[in-house]
Amino acid sequence: MIRLPRQLEGLARMLTYILGHRPDEFGLVLSEEGFAPIKPLLQVLSGEPGWGFVRRHHLEQVVGLLSPPAFEVAGEEIRALEPARLRREPGEPPPTLLYAAITPKAHPRVWEEGLKPPAERELVLSTTRDAALKLERRRSPDPILVTVQAQAAARRGLQFTGYGEGLYLAPALPRDLLQLPPPPQVPEKPKAEKPRPGVPTPGSFFPDLPGMLQPPAKHRGKGKRDEPNWKSGARALRKERGKGGNALARKGEKGKGRKG
Repeated sequence: MIRLPRQLEGLARMLTYILGHRPDEFGLVLSEEGFAPIKPLLQVLSGEPGWGFVRRHHLEQVVGLLSPPAFEVAGEEIRALEPARLRREPGEPPPTLLYAAITPKAHPRVWEEGLKPPAERELVLSTTRDAALKLERRRSPDPILVTVQAQAAARRGLQFTGYGEGLYLAPALPRDLLQLPPPPQVPEKPKAEKPRPGVPTPGSFFPDLPGMLQPPAKHRGKGKRDEPNWKSGARALRKERGKGGNALARKGEKGKGRKG
């Protein structure tokens, strides 16, 4: 191993221990070729004191700088070139009980459907409650414990495989082989009442369109007020009478002029 920066040198040793010796201690299960998914590996490191800083590019630096190479990255997986071989022969009798832990989000689904492994993988079960809860706390601060009736499942023909110390691998497990608390009940939302025909609902507004389309009244001068009809009529009559009187006066004045 060539001399690496101190930080990467320590990371290389940690990866050698996890991927090359004891992945089971951290709840990791390697594939037949020795690969582990990078995302769970980063979750493992984030939960270990002093390794929370590690990101994917740190792993790639270790892989690229070591000579001779000790690790390999392929897509979203990483392995030690000398990986741990911890998988035991399948079919060995499991303990009476095994344990898993799930997130609160998965709780209702597991309550209804049982435990199902990720695609192309197996369920990882622990021999102790504490180990199961510790593994799941990497994803959720409040995991829910699930107890598996392992021997009852084996009697039904479900196959368990030991892995390292304290882990067992299993296929999907039906609901009746699990013990877990019921999920909390979510209160149903009250259904909104349909409005009855012809009855306005609260907050509804029906504008008086004809009234809104009428032209606005002409603005009167400041201080002027609308007067009753009888006043305007009397004023018009006085004007007419005034016009008649003026006409008679002008006619009389013309007559006097002719006589003179």
